[in-house]
Amino acid sequence: MHPLLPDITKLSDEELHHKIHELTQRLTQSYRLGNYEIVGQIHMLLDDYNGESSRRHQKVLDEMNKKNKQFDDIIDIK
Repeated sequence: MHPLLPDITKLSDEELHHKIHELTQRLTQSYRLGNYEIVGQIHMLLDDYNGESSRRHQKVLDEMNKKNKQFDDIIDIK
């Protein structure tokens, strides 16, 4: 986790995806300019933002799985 990262759990999904896109653009720019100190910092930030995005997607999948438990007795896959 990046030490200067604000609380990203309060961001909306749209804000989160916008920030990931913005950081990806900055990462590409930093690679092109050869500024590898910044590249490392941006990678840490991107890891945190992508992790939050993954947690949100997993939460949605878990909720969908809970709702679909009613079909467990009907569908038998062997």
